[in-house]
Amino acid sequence: MPKPGKSLRKSLKGLVPSRKSSAVRVVEAIDDTDYMTDGQFKASNGIPSNYVLVKVDASSVSARDWAKTPNLPRSMLPFIPGYEFVGTIQTLGDTVQVSGQLREGDLVAGVSAFGGGQSRFITIPAGRVTKIPNNVNSTQAVCMIHDYMAALNALRLGKSGCGFTYLTGMNILATDGFSPVGQAVINLAGLEGANVYCCAEESKHSYLAGLGARCLPVNPRSWLPTSTGTFDIVIDNSCIDAYSSSRAALNERGSLVCLAPVYKFDGDDGNCGCGINMADVNQMWAETKAKYMMSQTNFLDTEKIYTENTSQYKHDLRYLMFLLGKQWIIPKVSKEVTLDEVLDAQYVVQSGNANGTTVCTPWKEIELKLQEL
Repeated sequence: MPKPGKSLRKSLKGLVPSRKSSAVRVVEAIDDTDYMTDGQFKASNGIPSNYVLVKVDASSVSARDWAKTPNLPRSMLPFIPGYEFVGTIQTLGDTVQVSGQLREGDLVAGVSAFGGGQSRFITIPAGRVTKIPNNVNSTQAVCMIHDYMAALNALRLGKSGCGFTYLTGMNILATDGFSPVGQAVINLAGLEGANVYCCAEESKHSYLAGLGARCLPVNPRSWLPTSTGTFDIVIDNSCIDAYSSSRAALNERGSLVCLAPVYKFDGDDGNCGCGINMADVNQMWAETKAKYMMSQTNFLDTEKIYTENTSQYKHDLRYLMFLLGKQWIIPKVSKEVTLDEVLDAQYVVQSGNANGTTVCTPWKEIELKLQEL
């Protein structure tokens, strides 16, 4: 398994909270410039009036955690990762309590702007949590917050780009079918009756075929000659060649949806010798190309879906949770890990070998010890 670069390894020192930690030290922004950087919050402590204190049941372990650590400002250290989480509200701030929209004991899904989800408690602005049904499994629900949300929005953009209302009978390609977002695309598109294709390593083809996808090789040179002008929607979540092959695969009415960011780890820092990270430069060029130079193309930053249209995000999340509650969609959870296992899990995520979404369940270790008593 490849190791992260030197600067990344330095950034990860002390990244994972101790098993004794029961609170978040870097929690959220009170406003754009004022951080709470050294507070310990427990259920019995007071919290800001527009915040809620949540006992975390499950949180995501993602490539985003790796990518954000090298450039964190000192004001955000020590840093606890985890941007998406599901948990139960323990305490309400005064303003939140008066509003009556949330109550203690509500199960909620949260999107943190500054991490902190991989802990046993997190305090966060009430506007960044959404009440979800009590009948959903918290571990599976975490998969909805980013991975399935990205897939849902990508498919919506693809449909609108084609001028269609439904996906039934449409030919859809996801360029990284084995990734968590790719598997979510297969699940959601298949639910609507689409013909789903995906690119993946040959060793993954049997598994993905079991999900209902038709598999193609990773290298576009292997499949593009016979697939040019074939697809109604292409969701490019790999950015192998700055979206060129994906654009060529569209039919004349087709729609390309480019997803970002794409985190790639190759075992070094990616610098060209002058302090410039070429992977970042290449992705910036691909983004510019997709936004301004390519026809039949939409660009979607999956980490900005919440902030760009919060009300639509919350509506979509409730829809996904409804589907999950009915078991009409079943996300693939790669592994459930304890707080102490997060760092090792990150290596697997970074290698691209995690089959599904990796989820941190911070109370798992305590529960196991209680069972032994």
